[in-house]
Amino acid sequence: MASVGSRAAGKLSLGQRLFSAFQDWYIYAAGYRQIGLRREDLLSDDDPDVVEALKRIPDDELNMRNFRVKRAIDATMKQRLLPQELWTKPSEDVTYLDIVIEQVKKERMERELFDKQ
Repeated sequence: MASVGSRAAGKLSLGQRLFSAFQDWYIYAAGYRQIGLRREDLLSDDDPDVVEALKRIPDDELNMRNFRVKRAIDATMKQRLLPQELWTKPSEDVTYLDIVIEQVKKERMERELFDKQ
């Protein structure tokens, strides 16, 4: 019987392994990596918080996001996946926008609270 300490030392429980396997399968089934996108590239530009966050990220990151989106649209219109060497690898699917969006939301909520007073 494994103790709690051994799990904390690096072993995953059965539930954690199953969740991780399901998560990996779901990401693959979603298909956004096969057309070269990152998870945060899927966020809608209709959300004002996302629009403000996009204004705050560095220009090179914004240009890369726009390139990935245009390339994905092109692949989708042609009904083709990108070659496997162009798929987004799990190590490349890192956050670049979530932190900025959270900051924008906090600022907006603070402004709304200040306006109420």
